Amino acid sequence: MDDDEIRRRVAALQEAAGKLDECMELVESATRMSPVSRRAQEKLLPRLRECRDSVEADSIANIIKDLEHLGEDHPVWTRPLTSVKYIDRRD
Repeated sequence: MDDDEIRRRVAALQEAAGKLDECMELVESATRMSPVSRRAQEKLLPRLRECRDSVEADSIANIIKDLEHLGEDHPVWTRPLTSVKYIDRRD
């Protein structure tokens, strides 16, 4: 996969993250002051946020980072900030 293809895919994922933001706003607006508001606030919206930017491998944010660092030994999001193993890295 060349750099242009990676940039195109990253841009598509960033657009998807933006659409998730829009989706969350719509859900919040549609459920505000309704009998299902609490369920949306406690269940649905946290799951949508998690899809966008959680620390899990399958979040959009981490998939973007994986694409941006394709070919490196370990995905950048898995590197502990204070590990002897990565003492020489300058990320």
